Amino acid sequence: MEADIRQAGKIHLWAYIPTCRYRCHFCQYPTVILNPKAPASQEVFRDLVDFNIKEARMWLARVPSLAEVEIGEFNVFGGTPSLLPEPELRRMMAFYYSHFNFANATLRFEGEPGTLNKAYLTLLKELGFSKISFGTQSFNDDIITACGRMHSAEECVETIYHARALGIDWVSVDLIYGMLGQSVDDVKYDMEKTLALDLSHVVCTKLHMDEFIKNRTGVSGERESLWQKKGLISVNNMRFPGLGKQYQMRELVERYLNDGYTEHPTMYFHRNDQQPEKWKALITDLDKQYPEVAIGLGGSSKSTRSEAINLTGYKKYKDALNEDRLPIEESRGFSPIQREVNAFKMALSTLLPVDDRVFKRRFDGNSLFANPVIRHTLKTLVDKALVTVDGPCVRLTPIGVTLVEAIINTQFSAEFPHQE
Repeated sequence: MEADIRQAGKIHLWAYIPTCRYRCHFCQYPTVILNPKAPASQEVFRDLVDFNIKEARMWLARVPSLAEVEIGEFNVFGGTPSLLPEPELRRMMAFYYSHFNFANATLRFEGEPGTLNKAYLTLLKELGFSKISFGTQSFNDDIITACGRMHSAEECVETIYHARALGIDWVSVDLIYGMLGQSVDDVKYDMEKTLALDLSHVVCTKLHMDEFIKNRTGVSGERESLWQKKGLISVNNMRFPGLGKQYQMRELVERYLNDGYTEHPTMYFHRNDQQPEKWKALITDLDKQYPEVAIGLGGSSKSTRSEAINLTGYKKYKDALNEDRLPIEESRGFSPIQREVNAFKMALSTLLPVDDRVFKRRFDGNSLFANPVIRHTLKTLVDKALVTVDGPCVRLTPIGVTLVEAIINTQFSAEFPHQE
């Protein structure tokens, strides 16, 4: 990791705050459920910030280049970080500002509509955050309630307008399709609302019911969600839409957003007059793919040569730090072949053409077409009309764009298992 960070010169850094008021029915993430107003919760908040800072100090001691490398973007993910009381958020940010190179960093904060009120948004702006994101899931209150959320669609809209009034124009809203009780018309309404609100950024994600490890992209999963435990059953006469309906929903998303938005990477749409999500571009674009370092429960850190996944159980996480151990549950290195495969898969996820000339510059002249895993998979993908190969460039077909997540998760491992 030290060598990769020194070579890259820029990274994505993020902190994970696991506190939540409740557990959403689709959530597999590690969380610490609490009542933020209870006196006992204040100690939990202090502990979480203490542990986050301690873990960050341990990273700085073991990877000295972290203190100097340019932070491209800093994210505070959750959980619900907007539950953090003002003194604790100020304390945490004072540490990060004084120990990392934020000279050219953009700062992004994740919360929930119920806690991202005017006062908290004002605090975030004062602390340097210029981007916020939150999960709406749907603009239909019945769907929101069915997935276990306690906010309303109106609260989501108010949060967007409050942020804009404060000069925070970069607002990213997360929507999910395929949820309990959701119809194609519900997704149509969500898209109409997205356009009416003129959102700068929107994430449209398919509901996943598989084990988290099959689809994880950041924070590691801890346990099954409530919906996974119950299975695809009827609840209060509401049913999960079938796969056919889910693909109709995805096609509808593309149709509504096609003219005014660009999808980059998959599921992440930005208005055409805006830049794509910076942190995603930093770690997925073939000409970047900078290291990322995650501090906190369940965090996943990665560079070209290695990956480290943090503990997801809060007690084990605390015990490790109290024993002066980095709270890493699993770490592994990647073989030269697997490094190239990982880079190609991430590049595919951007939905941009994967250019072999850029690939060669990344990998000392090695062609992606010479990699045995990529070569084998490309033949299959071309035969299935999921990609085309035009000279040095590999392009996803329209069907490939729709199925790219499944392609990345299933098509590179069947005959060529992960190499340590």
